[in-house]
Amino acid sequence: DIFDGRPFENHPSCVNIDRTPGTRSMLVKHFDQVISSEDAIAEMDAKGYRPATHLEAYAFAKVYPELQREYWIVALGSFAQNDGDRYVAVLYGGAGRRFFGDYWFDSRWNAGDRFLFVRK
Repeated sequence: DIFDGRPFENHPSCVNIDRTPGTRSMLVKHFDQVISSEDAIAEMDAKGYRPATHLEAYAFAKVYPELQREYWIVALGSFAQNDGDRYVAVLYGGAGRRFFGDYWFDSRWNAGDRFLFVRK
């Protein structure tokens, strides 16, 4: 349902990103604590990373399909709106299948969740 026609907007940290096709240096980050989306973005910004967009998460899932079977991987760099709420892309697995779904940006993420970031 993530590609149901809702337009995606980039998070302010990703407004002027390079959209040229090519290789990106990506990092799957585990904070090992409950964390908000904005706190995760701010912490990684200080380390030279920005959040991945939904399209970057999709490309990542194609290259590393098994990672999303192990844990949720959240891409905070872009969101689609529905009834005023922002939803971000989430890679996850279950019952032997892989999924590319969405989840509420303003939620607090579980300690076991991972986040996909891109080197600036």
